[in-house]
Amino acid sequence: MEVRQPRRFTGAAAFIAIVVCAAVAAAEYGASGAGSAAVGGALVIVFFGSTKAFLGPIVAVLPHASLATAMLFYFTKVVALLAFFVVVDRFAEPAGPLHRAAVAGTVIVVTLVWMAVSTVDATRARIPMFDLPDDEDKGPDSLGTSK
Repeated sequence: MEVRQPRRFTGAAAFIAIVVCAAVAAAEYGASGAGSAAVGGALVIVFFGSTKAFLGPIVAVLPHASLATAMLFYFTKVVALLAFFVVVDRFAEPAGPLHRAAVAGTVIVVTLVWMAVSTVDATRARIPMFDLPDDEDKGPDSLGTSK
């Protein structure tokens, strides 16, 4: 069986979604809307992209600690996301330069695009999940049979 790695269209699709959201936000709110959309898109890319960058080297060195590390890293990202939205709320209109609707809309759209394209990339990859034994089947039905 040929092992084929996923094509990794996720980043490009997310960037295209950010550009489209920025264009829509610029048409609706002006330059500050485009900036708000860029902030929302950057947030999604950092949130999802940091997982592979951070956990990849750790899993390679300590595979037995990968689940605990992933859970701790995810919890840290959620807390950082909460802090980010508190800061965005303080810088949002009417007094600040960011538009809540542009940030929120871009976060939603880019997250959906990221998840959809990641799913397609992963399902099209041909990565074997287990190796079948070359010898006869030693399944539970053939173990412990008495004669």
